[in-house]
Amino acid sequence: MVDQTNIEALRSKYTAARNKYKPREIKALLITEAPSCSLDKDFYFEDVPKQDSLFLETMAVLYPNDKEQYLKKKRDPLLKEQLLHKFKEDGFWLIDLAEVPVEVTGESYEASFPHLLLRIEKAITKQTPIILIKANVYDICYPKLKSLHYNVINERLPFPGSGQQGVFREKFSKIIEALS
Repeated sequence: MVDQTNIEALRSKYTAARNKYKPREIKALLITEAPSCSLDKDFYFEDVPKQDSLFLETMAVLYPNDKEQYLKKKRDPLLKEQLLHKFKEDGFWLIDLAEVPVEVTGESYEASFPHLLLRIEKAITKQTPIILIKANVYDICYPKLKSLHYNVINERLPFPGSGQQGVFREKFSKIIEALS
């Protein structure tokens, strides 16, 4: 476990990266589990040379041609930054159930929900669609958010790694199509 000062430094690093791409008006909120334990990769970090499956698969659905250009240009950080700006301009924002990897804090994902709820209340209205990514995030968040009358999408999206990329793209595409 890391001391509290280091946990706050990590939280600040992830929050700053995420907030750089926060839309003025959030049209769809995506919630996933937690930032990566690897400090060199995160959805919102521009320079991620490998293992960026959540970003890549999300962009494959939303902006397939731009994602292909990004890969052809060997994951140029400037192109990732452009994709993140497009994501932001289109009103998408991705946040994590746990703001810091639970491997660092030792907290459970369930214990992270009250703080997530505070962040949600500040960011969106109850009408804003919420898309939950990863089965455990769905299991923790869906019933609680639904009981609070949030517009949470009733779909268990797998995390797009470990062979689940195709399933993620298919289900995420259907959600995005239904929201259009």
